[in-house]
Amino acid sequence: MPKDNHIIAFLGKMPISSDSFQRVLADSRKPYREHFAKAEGSLLVSFDYDSPDLQEGCIAYHPVFGPVYYRSSWRFSTERFVQDLQAAEANPAIIAHIIHVDSIGGEAFGCHEAFKTVKALKKPCYGVIDTVAASAGYYLVAAADKIYARSIFSEVGCIGTMGVLYDDSEMLKQIGLEKHEYYSSYSPLKNKVFNDAKEGNGDEFVKKWLDPMALQFIEDIKSVRPGITIEAQEGESYYTADAMAAGLLDGENTLEEVVELIQKKHGPKPAAQETIDINQLNFSL
Repeated sequence: MPKDNHIIAFLGKMPISSDSFQRVLADSRKPYREHFAKAEGSLLVSFDYDSPDLQEGCIAYHPVFGPVYYRSSWRFSTERFVQDLQAAEANPAIIAHIIHVDSIGGEAFGCHEAFKTVKALKKPCYGVIDTVAASAGYYLVAAADKIYARSIFSEVGCIGTMGVLYDDSEMLKQIGLEKHEYYSSYSPLKNKVFNDAKEGNGDEFVKKWLDPMALQFIEDIKSVRPGITIEAQEGESYYTADAMAAGLLDGENTLEEVVELIQKKHGPKPAAQETIDINQLNFSL
């Protein structure tokens, strides 16, 4: 049966210079998490965050690639992302987090809660943006202590909320289906906002359903990126240099460079060697 879809999303429409995040997930037969398994001995740990066998000083690697879904067993899941952050935070062997993003966003639900989880982390957290971090893709990394882009042409921004409503009535008529909806006289407001929006009158839909999420999105970003410009708050998108000027980024570094930075700044320090005062030694026989 055809369905009416009322989708609210943090989704960016970007002139993406690379579709690498799609190629990573090209094999739809393989679950999301299997695309990001790390080689044995790597300092980066992907998904096995609660293991008691992790080497001391390892780094939790959290990939946010492709479409953002709130709950999914086969693709990126915001719900699972929160669970992974909490598991890594609780494991004493893990010294820091890296959130690696290549996403134009997706479902709005759950992003605010994920943002709060990142913001509450006690261990150092660094963000690395690959080709793009737009809308929900940026929301999920925004609260990291530092955010870096891997290229001068990484694309960042598109803060805001959008809704998609499909009116398939003409298509259904063409294939011989005609739809009629009837509402009780006691239910004059049932689905009214959505029906009005489908007919081209979306003012109430925007005010009631999109604006509250957009305002929370903006307030969250401002709480961690106080230098963000008005244009960035209103949904503008940028390449790296302009994103830095707009207050969305802290610099340009590759994933490997951020791993090295974490090792130097937060990694285990060599044990201090005990000094011996030779004047205190007794050389008498």
